[in-house]
Amino acid sequence: MKRSTRQGDEPGDVSSDECYILEETVPKPSQKKEKTLILKDDTIANSRKRKGTTVSLPEKKKRVAVESENKNVKLESAVDIKESESSKKKIQSRNVKNRKKEVQSTDKENIQQTLKDTSQILFNSVECNEWSDVDYVSEVNNVEKHIAANVVKLFNDDNTIPFIARYRRNMTNGMEADKLRALKESLDQAKSIKQRASTILKSIDKLGQWSPSIYSAVVSAKSLDDLEHIYSLFKPASKRSLAERAKEIGLGPISDLIIQGQTLPPLSSMIDSNKSGLKTEQEIKDGIIHIVADILNKDKLIFDKVKDLQNESLIKIEATKCKSRSKSSNDKLKDINRKYEMYYDFSTNTRYIKPHQILAINRGEAQKILTVKIVLPHFFEREFKAHCYKQFSNVMNASKLHMKLLNDSIDYCYTKFIKPLVVRRVRSEMKQKAETASIEVFVTNVKQLLLSPPVRGKIILGIDPGFSHGCKLAVISEQGNVLETGVIYPHKKVKDSSDESANVLVHLVNRHKCTILALGNATACRETEVFLNKLMESKTFGSTDVSYTIVDEAGASIYSCSTEAKSEFPDVDTNIISAISIARRIQDPLAELVKVEPKHLGVGMYQHDLPEKQLLTSLNEVVSEVVSFVGVDVNTASQCLLRRVAGLNASRANKIIEWRTEFGPFKNRQQLMDVKGIGNKVFEQCAGFIRILPETSTTDNVVKPKQSTKSTHTFNLLDQTWIHPESYDVAEKFLKYCNCNLEGLGTTAFIENVKSRAIEGCVVLAKKLDTNETTIEVIIKGLSMKKDEDIRLKTRAPLFRKCMLSINDLTVGTSLTGAVRNVTHFGAFVDIGVGRAGLIPTNWLKNCTVSVGQRVEVKVFEVDVERGRIGLELTNVL
Repeated sequence: MKRSTRQGDEPGDVSSDECYILEETVPKPSQKKEKTLILKDDTIANSRKRKGTTVSLPEKKKRVAVESENKNVKLESAVDIKESESSKKKIQSRNVKNRKKEVQSTDKENIQQTLKDTSQILFNSVECNEWSDVDYVSEVNNVEKHIAANVVKLFNDDNTIPFIARYRRNMTNGMEADKLRALKESLDQAKSIKQRASTILKSIDKLGQWSPSIYSAVVSAKSLDDLEHIYSLFKPASKRSLAERAKEIGLGPISDLIIQGQTLPPLSSMIDSNKSGLKTEQEIKDGIIHIVADILNKDKLIFDKVKDLQNESLIKIEATKCKSRSKSSNDKLKDINRKYEMYYDFSTNTRYIKPHQILAINRGEAQKILTVKIVLPHFFEREFKAHCYKQFSNVMNASKLHMKLLNDSIDYCYTKFIKPLVVRRVRSEMKQKAETASIEVFVTNVKQLLLSPPVRGKIILGIDPGFSHGCKLAVISEQGNVLETGVIYPHKKVKDSSDESANVLVHLVNRHKCTILALGNATACRETEVFLNKLMESKTFGSTDVSYTIVDEAGASIYSCSTEAKSEFPDVDTNIISAISIARRIQDPLAELVKVEPKHLGVGMYQHDLPEKQLLTSLNEVVSEVVSFVGVDVNTASQCLLRRVAGLNASRANKIIEWRTEFGPFKNRQQLMDVKGIGNKVFEQCAGFIRILPETSTTDNVVKPKQSTKSTHTFNLLDQTWIHPESYDVAEKFLKYCNCNLEGLGTTAFIENVKSRAIEGCVVLAKKLDTNETTIEVIIKGLSMKKDEDIRLKTRAPLFRKCMLSINDLTVGTSLTGAVRNVTHFGAFVDIGVGRAGLIPTNWLKNCTVSVGQRVEVKVFEVDVERGRIGLELTNVL
């Protein structure tokens, strides 16, 4: 609206302090002519114009323009107004106060609406990209959507990983158990995100701030970090932010004018000496900057841009030694500090840092040995500010004041919000990446350890070494039964103690014809190994060919004190139970190791720094996988072993043992349905992994089994294979096609006949037998296995020794044979028989993949006697 420039007989000078002037409005054809009061102040006029409203005086108080001569308008009033100087000043003073009130408070409803509109503006550009579990699993694992849909359906139907990996390969495109485990983790993560999103939406709804745009932003988020960032815009904080304080004193509307690039009132007009935050113009500017920076921080477009810049930027992580630790004189602290020496001046790109380095740095920081810093490149800050300038170009072009306030707000937003946010996110993502990788290492190592081949048909003497409490001895039979126990004290500084210990040991070995000694690797292992080597070199064992092997006894002491151990050996000392467990770990590693919680098996990497729930879930799944794939004889298996079978748990395992005790051995798999707690779904999951062997399903004193309409009580020879009962009909058709009699199962002629038909191919056979390729493949493998064939026998046996070395005997270039004890991201630890494992760094593995328990040939390239470190180079995998 153009301002009037009248002079002369006008009642007062028209200036920015004047609230209104009279102006004639043009009436519509159907309405009577009337005069409307138009607001003169620019700010108020613009504000009213945006809302599409005008303010009209009541009928009695309207001014009417009566005369118009030579285009000079004379104002007439119903009330006589004195044109005195004193009245002018009073009117002007009153108008100034009114204008201040308009700027500071305006109207409570308008402020609330403005603040609400601001929160909505943040999400106006958000599209509703609601995703499903299938979408998430497919995207994260780079799997075709229809395969992901099948896998999600299988998991939602409570199918286990072993069951899917073996019997539903046609639905997963042949996925192995490891890949299925990764998909299951993704599915669990997707469900966690969905659940958190639902909770956040309910919370926002309770706060009365729900809207379709906010709903779209929440359901479109694909990470918990993004959800928490969105929720932070709405959840009430215990301490008010600077932006909230600035809004409370009335700086919200003017901040919105800045963001919208609209005309601002003079900041000096908002000064209020009685209010904190409004006492000076600089305080007002600071308050505006806090509000605008808060708006930028919560803007969805800027948030997305920050994520993109994080992915594009080369961000560094730096670690240095803490100053407080630099003068430590404590020997114990010095030993701890030496572990982190390589990180005292460490710097690398976050994209290339190794998982073990992340975990080591985090642990060093927690112990206050290291100081960690994330360095963002200048590119990040430059591109962030450029994006903000582009997004708010209308503000930059509005005025110099707009430009100055926006520029300061962007700087403040970057320093106080964006940079700390990115640093936290980078640290969080690195930690999550390292934890995931460490769990994968742990899972892989546990799997290889459980798959260690059993040493069958041997009488084994287990030795749990010790000093003051002596070395505990236990001899076990070929079936794992305890034959004799004892304790010797070869390390006591007492005369004839060593000779007496030697006599006891030699007596046990010769009496029971032991050929294998299993020595635990804990305290006094090295000294006991020296003791055994002296006996072997002096031919003390006579004609008995004795060898020994070092056994990792991690978790054995924990098991020996457990209720399971007490129930199995109620009258045996806990130390002796440890010796029994060590011997059994050689004879049947799987059956013994499942008695120990997998986290105590000692083959992980920084496992004590990992989230326990996630670690235990992954480890329990891999144990179940191994137990299921190896197979379990339901008539001899312990509760520890049965509960690990896919579909079973501790309660169901106990019920199986109770049924077995009351009614005798199971004759066929179908009888499992008679056990309380095992229904159709549980039976489907576990039946293929349960074995019914003829040798253990018949006894002399058989109690008549419970009669059931669900099962018959005759033998089915297919129950000793890994063919699932659901495929028995197809298997019988295939046997008929092969002209094979099931009585010859496992014989050489039977296997050759099956293989001769298998040459036709699974595709052709599947069509002939009206089934799928996966089922035919399982049937052929199941019928082609030899009697008592064990998939664990495909790996190498333990490494047995008859002599020993020490670290002082090693020189650079020495070639040795050893066994892999642990595998990490930075290399593999190998037991070479010197009392301390050597390390093959990753770059010396020569692109070979090794696993726990594998035998290898290595060459020494470095020996550090002081630090007890041995560097090895892989030369051959045995």
